Parts: sequence; C-alpha cells; structure tokens
Amino acid sequence: MKIIKNILIIIGAIATYYMVSLQVQYGVTTKVISEMISPKLHPEAMEKVYMPMTNILLDTHDITMASIVRDKVDPEMSIEDIEEAMAEVVIERNIKDVGQLPLSEQVELQLDKKQRFLKIYQYCKPTTAMIMVDHSDAFSAYLPCRIALIEDQKGEKWLYSLNMDMMIYGGAPLPPELLKLALEVKSTMTAIQKAGAGKEVDDE
Repeated sequence: MKIIKNILIIIGAIATYYMVSLQVQYGVTTKVISEMISPKLHPEAMEKVYMPMTNILLDTHDITMASIVRDKVDPEMSIEDIEEAMAEVVIERNIKDVGQLPLSEQVELQLDKKQRFLKIYQYCKPTTAMIMVDHSDAFSAYLPCRIALIEDQKGEKWLYSLNMDMMIYGGAPLPPELLKLALEVKSTMTAIQKAGAGKEVDDE
C-alpha cells in the first residue's frame, strides 16, 4: 500500500508540474478546466478529433499526418483507372469538379526531369460552400475540397485528403442543417477517395 501511495504522489506531482507549466507558458490549464466545468465543444470532440490527432502526432511527429485521411491505391489500378473511378462518383454524388493541378507534370516541363506523380483534384458544391462560410468565414480555408494523388518514394500510389472531422466535430456543435450538409460532403469525399483507391464505396 505504501508503494502505491508513493506512486500516486509522484504521478500527482508530475501532473501538477505540467499543469502549472502549461498555464505559465500558454494559459491553457484554466481554459481546459473551464471547458470541463462548462463544455462548449462538441461532446465527441476529444474522441473523434483531438485524441486521434494527438496519438498520430506523437507516433509520427508529423502534424500533417495527424490532420489527413489517406488510402493506399490498389496496385492494379492505373492513373487513368483512378481518375475514371473518381469521376464516376463525382457525377453520381452531384458535386462539381472545379479544377485539377497536375503538379508533377508542370515541374517536369520546367526542369526537364522526371518527377514522381503528384496531382491535386478539387471539388465543390457552391451552395453548400456559401452556407458553411455564412456560419464561419474561416471555413473558406477548407474550400474547395481536395484529394491528392501521389506516388510515394517506393512507387506506390496513395490518395490523401483533409480529415473533415476537425471541421465537423472539432469545435462547438454545428447547427443541425449545417451538420447535415457537412456530413453529406464528407460522405461524398470519402466515396470519391475510396473509389479512386479501388475500395468498396458505402452507399450512404
């Protein structure tokens, strides 16, 4: 019992040290305590956003990896196959293809040197976009929705996009109508990315 008591004392001392340090350096502790007493964030913010992001960040030490979702592309799929599969979902889900950035192709032309494949695909529903921006101007930084197709250093293809859970669950709960639209956009982007990777698309 004495050993357990001593361990608890040590844990308490460490926790207190870090709480004091965070408060002195960043003024965070008071805000965290205030949030615990009177929650303003979405009730699933920690579970869906901040704890998964923290775990990935600590595992990879890469904040970009903590803020994205990615799918490895079926190696049997060519670039043409990927683009065709994504285009079919774009039409089915009634979202606009608002531009493509063939970055590796442009760099090849500039440097006259072969590059690993990198292309950005951009999608948007203008009416939904305006509703989101009416809620918060900061949502404009998420527009348009993007999916990146990249060939890694081993020659394997991956599809990357921003994790929309940050926008949906990371702050205060969204108004019901906006939440519905945001979930629809997330479902559409997930379907496009899964199709491009050669994976089964859930019919949501």
